[in-house]
Amino acid sequence: MEKEVLLTITGTQRFDGDEPETTGLVTEGVMRCEDGAVELSYDETELTGLTGTRTTFRIEGARVILTRTGKLESRMVFAVGQEEQSLYDIGYGALLICVRASSIRSNVGENGGTLQVAYDISIEEESVGEIEYRIEVKPKRK
Repeated sequence: MEKEVLLTITGTQRFDGDEPETTGLVTEGVMRCEDGAVELSYDETELTGLTGTRTTFRIEGARVILTRTGKLESRMVFAVGQEEQSLYDIGYGALLICVRASSIRSNVGENGGTLQVAYDISIEEESVGEIEYRIEVKPKRK
């Protein structure tokens, strides 16, 4: 099943020594439900600074995979209590990042819902802070 959706995305970054910074984005996207998993995909815009990049959140039960393809290439796997390393290719070179999910909550299904992912992040083996995404999914009205 595939349907067009409206995504309200809120991201909060808490970097060591800085005040929390929250950004928001409302965008159109696509939701796919198959084999017990849900995928939310959207194209980044100038507002996010990632024009030319497609972002996909794949929800597989207690695990979430964040993939970016295009101008920016990355894949991050989130599972509470597990540390995952990956390369974050920004086009000028790649950085080694490590994420450790502290919480994952999702009630996203065919009629929409909410996904929340909070995780600690390290870049090149140095802890830099915590990031949290909250994505509200609503079916697009025609």
